Amino acid sequence: MKKSMFKTGRSVFLLTFALFLCLMAVGCGFNKKGEKEKMEYTICDETKIPDELRDIIEEKKAGVFKLSYVNNDAMYIAVGYGAHNRQNLSVIVDDVYKTDNAIYVDTNLYTTDEIDVAGSASGGDAIRAGEPSMYPYVVIKCDKYDLPVVFDVD
Repeated sequence: MKKSMFKTGRSVFLLTFALFLCLMAVGCGFNKKGEKEKMEYTICDETKIPDELRDIIEEKKAGVFKLSYVNNDAMYIAVGYGAHNRQNLSVIVDDVYKTDNAIYVDTNLYTTDEIDVAGSASGGDAIRAGEPSMYPYVVIKCDKYDLPVVFDVD
């Protein structure tokens, strides 16, 4: 009798362990972003934003927003940081790249003092976007892709 309970317990343990290994293998596969490919993009000033997108931003600018907009010509990625009680804020685009699965956008919000002191708040290829504002946002224009956009917004 003890021998069969031991076999049952061992079988349950082995099945649980095998299930755990399968879940780990599947989970690790989903986290792979693939090869990073730098993207060509430009920061749009207000005159270069399509009218429809400008209207959407105007409606949303009081709150935090992240959106992508596609027209016949290009893809536009917009990130807004909502209303603030001061005007010395700017958005920095730290990185924009794509993988096989998605487009990744990394932006941060800084005061103009932080940017001026550090030279470039985040170093590297960071790009300052637009004039300081109470409603800081950035619009990035790039080629059209049929990929979702993943935002890394601090």
